[in-house]
Amino acid sequence: MTDKLTHAERQAVECHRQNLCDERGFEVNVAEAQRDWCANYAVRWREGRQRQLLEEQRAEIERHKWIESEKAGHDLGRDAVLDWIKNNAAAWRHWYETREEAIP
Repeated sequence: MTDKLTHAERQAVECHRQNLCDERGFEVNVAEAQRDWCANYAVRWREGRQRQLLEEQRAEIERHKWIESEKAGHDLGRDAVLDWIKNNAAAWRHWYETREEAIP
């Protein structure tokens, strides 16, 4: 059942499963935890995750723009942004989606 979730979502479900086990005082299986997470937490979690992704991606683009502009001696503006998208976006997104992170 968890094969349709992203890596980060599977991490969130596992964290949720552990919380359910603690709350209930007995072992909760992954399928039950996933059903509960999807029904009660997934939308809010995904919205927050998307906001976080966009903020971090924007920061990476700005960092790239600043570094490349410093090298060039002038503001590269949109060209540096497009350069980051062309050369770094796919790898950065893959890194972001597969990184291990602490999920409350």
